[in-house]
Amino acid sequence: MIWSLCLCIGLCSGLLAGLLGIGGGTVIVPALMMWSGWLGIGGEDAAPVAMATALAIVIPTSISSASAHAVRGAIDWRAFRRLAPGVAAGALVGTVVACAAGARFALAAFVCFALLAARQLVAPLKATREPDSAAAMRGAWMRAYSVAIGLLSALAGVGGGLLSVPLLARYLPMKRAIGTASALGLPLAVAGLSGYLFAGHAARCAACVGYVFVPGVLGASLAAIAAAPLGANLAHRLPVHLLKRVFAALLVCVSVDLTAELLR
Repeated sequence: MIWSLCLCIGLCSGLLAGLLGIGGGTVIVPALMMWSGWLGIGGEDAAPVAMATALAIVIPTSISSASAHAVRGAIDWRAFRRLAPGVAAGALVGTVVACAAGARFALAAFVCFALLAARQLVAPLKATREPDSAAAMRGAWMRAYSVAIGLLSALAGVGGGLLSVPLLARYLPMKRAIGTASALGLPLAVAGLSGYLFAGHAARCAACVGYVFVPGVLGASLAAIAAAPLGANLAHRLPVHLLKRVFAALLVCVSVDLTAELLR
């Protein structure tokens, strides 16, 4: 049951990573929190374990998704180099804040992030078509935005694409924005995971290293690696805006369920 569940979570995670440029944590975090009892994770550890495990799964998912987009020339490496340092720094700070503030704060942060993500998904995005538009992505405000992406994403245990895609789409065509966001998930996840590994240990889960649920990482990563290239291929074929609306509706439903859990 555990391995089957992890494989299903990984398939959904990888598909969405390639399709929408997100790291998959938006699926992994609520799934692990809602099924924490089945997985043998203590209730008070559910939120940090879900977020740390999601960041660990984002690493291979991001590599697989970014590789598929890179083959199609859909990654702007100048934009990546400008945003990656701030994203990684913000993610490291975010893990420290999440571990210090406790599980309820982390759960509330994810609910807020999910609602923001749903709004971002359905909001109309206007992308420029100029080949040198990435040259405009400089300045102190851009560095501050990249740190905020890393910070909020680490608090929620996600890959950051739901925040970075709308930003990138202001300067890049949509498909290049999705591809670049996929690549940015890697430094974000590595920095965030490093913070969770050294922050402590899930006391009631023998299958955890730090706050990382090892069976979840192994099972979901394998499935996500296989599904991410398919999602990237679909991103270049299907009307993504329709899929975004469906996913946004799913995020709202998950947020309602987790809010009820938070209030209980």
